[in-house]
Amino acid sequence: MSRDPRHDILFEPVPIGPKTMRNRFYQSPHCTSFGAEVPSAHAYLRGIKAEGGWAVVNTEFCSVHPSSDSRPLISARLWDAEDARNLKPMADMAHEYDSLAGVELWHGGGIAGNLETRIAAGGASQMAEWGVNGYQLNKDDIRRIQGYYVEAAKRARDAGFDIVNVHGAEGGAITAHFLMAKSNNRTDEYGGSLENRARFWTETLEQVRAAVGEDCAVTARLCIDTYNDSPQGIRAGEEAYGFIALADHLVDFWDLQAGGWSAAEWAGDDAEASRFGAEYADRPYLEAVRGATQKPIAAVGRFTNPDTMAEAVRSGTIDVIAAARPSIADPFLPQKIEEGRYEDIRECIGCNICASRFPQSAPIVCTQNATVGEEFRRGWHPEKFAAAANAEKTVLVLGAGPAGMECARVLGERGMSAVHLVDEQETIGGSLRRVSAYPKLGEWARVINYRQIQLDKLANVEVIPKTRLDAEGVLGYGAIGAQTAKLLRVFGMRRKLKRKKNNRRQTNPHPHLLSCSIRNAAFAAHMEALLAGHAAAIFKMVVVGA
Repeated sequence: MSRDPRHDILFEPVPIGPKTMRNRFYQSPHCTSFGAEVPSAHAYLRGIKAEGGWAVVNTEFCSVHPSSDSRPLISARLWDAEDARNLKPMADMAHEYDSLAGVELWHGGGIAGNLETRIAAGGASQMAEWGVNGYQLNKDDIRRIQGYYVEAAKRARDAGFDIVNVHGAEGGAITAHFLMAKSNNRTDEYGGSLENRARFWTETLEQVRAAVGEDCAVTARLCIDTYNDSPQGIRAGEEAYGFIALADHLVDFWDLQAGGWSAAEWAGDDAEASRFGAEYADRPYLEAVRGATQKPIAAVGRFTNPDTMAEAVRSGTIDVIAAARPSIADPFLPQKIEEGRYEDIRECIGCNICASRFPQSAPIVCTQNATVGEEFRRGWHPEKFAAAANAEKTVLVLGAGPAGMECARVLGERGMSAVHLVDEQETIGGSLRRVSAYPKLGEWARVINYRQIQLDKLANVEVIPKTRLDAEGVLGYGAIGAQTAKLLRVFGMRRKLKRKKNNRRQTNPHPHLLSCSIRNAAFAAHMEALLAGHAAAIFKMVVVGA
């Protein structure tokens, strides 16, 4: 299928200072809980996205110095040369697919916990009522922290990064703390008027730009509205417009988002769940600042619909489609649009399981994309499947909920000779079909729709609805061994199971019965065999834990 000509605009190159994006797709900075702790996992996760067509892939927030320690949360880091070596593989993998690599430089100021380094935190002002308990920086302190940004930018450049992003979004960075009146009650040249409150950020941008020269593009990630219509925060038509006008000459493009009076409120504002916010919901705020700059604007909007993307660019409101959650759900979103494979897009459902893991310092997961976070450790790929060593076997998957569908899909993609997906309901989808019928949860049905489409394409997978199998029914499908009988008892099939003679000569072997989510279903389906002498697995599925 060829691409719809209306979407051609999405694949135009975009100049950003000394660099050029090969298309308009920009994976905006997002957390993984890998960062500096698991650099290979981090590199492979971003590398898969570059392979999938994202013209830019970014790190998560990247600490510039030990005085900005995010513990217990896990960030990227550029404290020293060793950190730079750990991040270099990400840049290298991006370049392998002709993508640009961006780093998001961060200093937490007075909200940095510094639980690892034990360095006293300092910020724009000491404001305990806002959770900013660190000391107020003097001018020497300000110069010192700006120097940390400069040294981190140089390390990023030397490691091969193409874009340096000075982070100030989501209320979580010192740059935003200086900019917002709520967190800045200074009376010197860094407080008071908007121009003064912007001074720390603009000076930092100026110094970073001078340090990296023409080797890197420079951008700033700015929250353009804190959703409270208060001069204490940021309003699109006031503080955001004014700051963009003040700093426009210092950046090559803008990386914009809305929401986030504080870092703690970010997930409910910027990363709003689908039941509370539609795709491209921040358009009015972006329109309010468009007149402040002629530089390219990259902006998030949980974009999944190519028509919405193309219209957003064609209208002139934004120039670059920035995405975090949609890039997690489908790392190959750009490539599928480019090739006209719209039915193969695995659309983000906005459940926010990805964002909810970060406060627990837990590795990233996704309801739609079971492979995310396992690209390096298990070698999983969202679009490529290794042929099973026992592909001549047949498999029974019991339960056609989300995990059952995913298991059957992956087994089918791995080339099993026959996969039977059996469910007692008339239609597949399990309890998620009921859940997605609730008010404002319709997008969750994308979990079912994507897998239904993919299953229909697999000739070796047969969906068998309206069929209930108890223990005897399972036995009737084919023989099982003693170990499997034991497992069946453990997982709820309590009838006495008798081992039959010559059972291993039967045609439908089934090792064990599991209760699992989509992620566990993918794990099991990727296994060569779960028990010696058997093909794959029978599963009793449960609703996705989103």
